[in-house]
Amino acid sequence: MVRALIVDCLGRGVGRRLSTVDVIGAGPRTVAGVLEKNRIYVRLVTFENFIKNKSLPKKYDILLISAMSTDLGAVKKTIEFWRKHEDRRKTVVLGGPLVFGIEDIKNLDFDIAVYGEGEKTLDELLKTSLGDGENPHCSEIEEIKGLIIKVKGKGIIHTGAREFLPRTILDKYMPSTKIVKDYPLYWASRVYVEVLRGCSNFYRPLIMLPSKAKCCNLCFEGPLELRLKCPYNIPPGCGYCSVPALYGPSRSRSIERILEEIKGLVNAGVTRITLSASDILDYGRDWLVEPKPLTDPKNPPPNINALKTLFEKIFEIPEVSAGEVTILLENIRASLVNEEAAKLLSEYFKGTPVHIGCETGSETHAKLIGRPATPKEVVEAVKTLLKYGLKPYVYFIHGLPGQNRETVAETIKVIRELDMLGVEKITTYRFTPLPKTSFERFPQGKPITKDKLSRAIVEEANKVNIKRKLELKGRKLEAIVVGRYHKNRKYNVAYPIPHGPVILLEDADKYYGFKVKVEIVDVISERLVKGKILHVIRKVRIS
Repeated sequence: MVRALIVDCLGRGVGRRLSTVDVIGAGPRTVAGVLEKNRIYVRLVTFENFIKNKSLPKKYDILLISAMSTDLGAVKKTIEFWRKHEDRRKTVVLGGPLVFGIEDIKNLDFDIAVYGEGEKTLDELLKTSLGDGENPHCSEIEEIKGLIIKVKGKGIIHTGAREFLPRTILDKYMPSTKIVKDYPLYWASRVYVEVLRGCSNFYRPLIMLPSKAKCCNLCFEGPLELRLKCPYNIPPGCGYCSVPALYGPSRSRSIERILEEIKGLVNAGVTRITLSASDILDYGRDWLVEPKPLTDPKNPPPNINALKTLFEKIFEIPEVSAGEVTILLENIRASLVNEEAAKLLSEYFKGTPVHIGCETGSETHAKLIGRPATPKEVVEAVKTLLKYGLKPYVYFIHGLPGQNRETVAETIKVIRELDMLGVEKITTYRFTPLPKTSFERFPQGKPITKDKLSRAIVEEANKVNIKRKLELKGRKLEAIVVGRYHKNRKYNVAYPIPHGPVILLEDADKYYGFKVKVEIVDVISERLVKGKILHVIRKVRIS
């Protein structure tokens, strides 16, 4: 039997995951599902565990690597380790957003890269000699769309982009649920389930208009199908985001498929599931405009009936209704938040964090970078969500193209307004140019140590976050104890339920794998709090 190994390099950068350490993405499980469909024996390992085990390269016939654009260093180390310890030249397949940076990957020692949505491309690829564990000749696979092939003496061959898969085709592929158990701490991590793919924001960043060119307004007001392409060849969506260009307009998975996947994960012992989407309120909106593509981030409004049915079915799962499994949301765009949507969300997710992008506090800057909602609309959305008992986390990016003293002053003003409203958290990121985005050729934002404007944004956000952490003192909440804290072994790490800052517990080894009631006793940083265990709730199922 052919044996395949997936190495998850997502978020590892040059070799270590520094944030969102309790997240298990949907991509590697999706790849595993295609392999299982083709009767390939498949196992998964994280990057940090792979490079500790010299025996793995000899045990498998195919190496598949899942990575983002920022994980180039970890991918390079993975391939070098594989080549050094394998017993023959075995096939290396790359996948994920990393592949869109063709110039970045051309010097890596890979054989095949899957470009774009991977399900159908990988499915076709496994019908060749790769499915027998052999490295296919270029002539055997060059007709398969969506591949980048590295050919000795010829360099890189790109077979052309595959068209975005219709939702009916996407629904034929089922992400693996059993392979989730290959992840350490899968029983306490946030496991992502993709409820829709792509993004409906097909606005273009006006900052990219050629000199003296006039905006044609097609992407703002034109027919949905005409928004797919720009006469100035500006990629769709926010200038810093690659999702609409790489994965197309939003397409919703069927409720039946989503339920099947969630039930499989629950049976495997997963206790925290995140409904993954560029905007959960996009779910089912594509059904309202079919056969046209969903390329408008505002109209039609949320498909309340579809959302309600989805949530009802998920919360009817016995383990979910009993509170043994927590369901979380990921992103919400302010452009779709209204009273009806917020009220529906509160019925199922009251007290749960929801993430909203603002990125800049400047109305003008927001339009220039392609945002689907203005800062004023973000503030109004936050007010509405807070009114219905949700806990908004708001994102900002520092170092963006167009950032200046005025935009920073306006951003700080909005952060302070959000603080007064009682926003749960302000999350800041440093601008990083990504392949296939409008801003891919802009320089990366400077570190806050070298840019006082960016530093001002981060410092203002940290003030809010420390303030909110201090408000947690004396609060009692539930958490799962997951192991020792690597920076100080006298502490154990606990993940709060449903979500929140990492909790450090002193000398709590005996509670490993348990859900416990914790009281927050101190604030260590804007990311960490200290707690004490009040009592044990139950042992988390580890099957």
